[in-house]
Amino acid sequence: MANFKMKGNALFDKSGHKLATVKGTYIYDHVNRKVAAIKGECIYDAKNRKVATVKGSNIYDEHNRRIAAVEDVRKAIEGAMGGATVVALWLFFIR
Repeated sequence: MANFKMKGNALFDKSGHKLATVKGTYIYDHVNRKVAAIKGECIYDAKNRKVATVKGSNIYDEHNRRIAAVEDVRKAIEGAMGGATVVALWLFFIR
């Protein structure tokens, strides 16, 4: 069983505490501060700096180095379907 779980558009830890919420192309933390933005396959932080890119089934950092696979993210988050949004949640709240 994964330590993190997606319920609707929210990410929870194994204790049931809400960590993040996805609203459109933005991700907010538990106190509703903007943490990340998703623009296509690219993930940006709150200051609009590129953090990562999802290319196919791989995740690359801002220097184009492979850091993980989307399958690794799915294993870490129960109920995750994949895509740049789930990768952003993994980058900012789990990794």
